[in-house]
Amino acid sequence: MRFLAALSTSLACASCAALDSERVLSPAWSQHATAGGGVETEALGGAVQVRRARADGQVEHHALRPFYYSDLDTDGGSETRFLVPLGSDSDSLHMRVWQMLPLARWERRPGEEGGEVRTFFSLPGLYWSRRPDGRVIRAWFPFSGVMEDFLSYDRIEFTLFPLWLRTVRDNDQTKHILWPIVSWTRPKKPDLPGARGSKLLPFYSSLEKEGSYDRWTLLWPILHWQENDLRLGPEFSEERWMVFPLLGRSRRGERDDWVLLWPFFGWGSDPRTGYSAFDAPWPLVRWLDAPTEGIVRRRVWPFWSYFKDPTMESTWAPVPLVNWRTETYDDSTIEALDALPFWQSSTRRDGAGGERTWRKLWPLWQDSRREPWEHEWSFPALNPLWRTPEVDEMYAWMWELWHHRRDHDIVEERSWLGLWRREKDEVEDRRNLSVLWARRSFDEQGVRVAETSLLFGLLRWREAPEGLDWLAPAMPGPGWPMERGRRSE
Repeated sequence: MRFLAALSTSLACASCAALDSERVLSPAWSQHATAGGGVETEALGGAVQVRRARADGQVEHHALRPFYYSDLDTDGGSETRFLVPLGSDSDSLHMRVWQMLPLARWERRPGEEGGEVRTFFSLPGLYWSRRPDGRVIRAWFPFSGVMEDFLSYDRIEFTLFPLWLRTVRDNDQTKHILWPIVSWTRPKKPDLPGARGSKLLPFYSSLEKEGSYDRWTLLWPILHWQENDLRLGPEFSEERWMVFPLLGRSRRGERDDWVLLWPFFGWGSDPRTGYSAFDAPWPLVRWLDAPTEGIVRRRVWPFWSYFKDPTMESTWAPVPLVNWRTETYDDSTIEALDALPFWQSSTRRDGAGGERTWRKLWPLWQDSRREPWEHEWSFPALNPLWRTPEVDEMYAWMWELWHHRRDHDIVEERSWLGLWRREKDEVEDRRNLSVLWARRSFDEQGVRVAETSLLFGLLRWREAPEGLDWLAPAMPGPGWPMERGRRSE
């Protein structure tokens, strides 16, 4: 009896798969040697993922989906997404941005004159920042606080907003009482150019800056008068006035624009440049030509819309369902056609003759190609958004029945919950049907060899030109070694 017990124990130990070998028990748990080198551990049908460059290498990707995933950059930074599309954490060598939209944002970045700026902002109106000189500024809107480099202002100070507010932009300093009713603006440094003005709404407001603008209102918002771009001289500066909302006019040189019953009806022209515009009524009908800027716009919403400028030509018919457009860049062009919500496509061609395409037939499939060496497609494609790989990475594992990716010699295939898996590269082709069947084929000293595993790795054999050899059981199987053959350069 003791002999039989010892023999049984020896056979059981001999049948166990080594810790550094492939074990596949999908959807519960699996460990694969990935094509091209590397190891991926997966659990709970893809909810848990850990990917390493090598069996003993650093973690390149880890995920607990649908809550978060994180990728390590080649330069040591990382990109983390959580509760997609709301949360992200981007960490690079010089900058880090963490945000949870629309609730909070934290940022670390280099200061313009050295040092480091750290800033935190969250609802309901909390603000904190450490400046490069060591100062810490805080705000709790609307009670009291100070903010810097915020909403295009250099500095904002407030107490019991809207009771008291002070803003600084460049050398323009404005103090407000009961914003926006009472304010006065003066140069922060009187010996330098800056804006000057005051406001007591709704009675009047005035603001002028030498060489830039002169603006007035009376009985706001009824009467407005402005002169802008004064440094350009009478021929090119702008003059505009409005009796809101009845009638308004804007003149710049020979260009003359009118608006009637703002914002519904408007027209304008410039015989010198060929500019013309017509709205009747805005935003439904719009006709605009600006030849010097290369801009053409035609719009009869919701039936048809056309827009063209030096970088894009776009047509909608009807709006917003069907759109085809061409985008032109210095190094490439993009042609796209969308018939929402079912069809989305784009083709990008570069100057060297390369071509990238993307297609989605929602909710059936999506396909991405970079000719001639990259191809990726999946079925079904339930994500209705435009190309959003972060959404697919977080959620698509739950509904994709099949995902295929090819990159040069690397081929990866995965079925729903990882029940089928294929990892193929130049030197090895490994296929797994969880628990039931697995097979790998590879070259050994110039000879093609195939190994097969059945039933948790209980039955395993090797096929080579010289014949068939039975392999020791490796449970849970298939028990293939985690190290793959070396690829060529």
